[in-house]
Amino acid sequence: MHRSLLISGALPDKLTIVKALLLVFALALGSTSVFGEDWTTTDGTKYQNVKIIRVEDDAVTILYKDGGALIFLYKLPPALQQRFDYDPVKAKAAMEARAKADAENAKELQREMEQAEKLKREQQIADANAKNQTNAPAK
Repeated sequence: MHRSLLISGALPDKLTIVKALLLVFALALGSTSVFGEDWTTTDGTKYQNVKIIRVEDDAVTILYKDGGALIFLYKLPPALQQRFDYDPVKAKAAMEARAKADAENAKELQREMEQAEKLKREQQIADANAKNQTNAPAK
């Protein structure tokens, strides 16, 4: 019964072997990229299916099951810190630069919001004046 499925003495051709190897390779690659790592920071925060987006001197940006996050390297366990070449001196300098840039960005955002509010008020006044002029009785 099984004999009809097999041709005795026949070897699989090279194309079949190559296809099989490619399939195995594709499955191996696919399985490693589908499932990310699970991380737990030193403060107990858990991140599942972590995919690393960007590594900086003080932090790593990731995508994970619930979204995205910027995790400071000092919050990672020692094995992960070592993996990302964590250097406390470089991290401190990078963190200070990040804080300075964040403060400058916050000030600029505040200025832009104030300017937008001023323009909005001016437009409301102009609209009210225009409305009053059109509703005023003709002399």
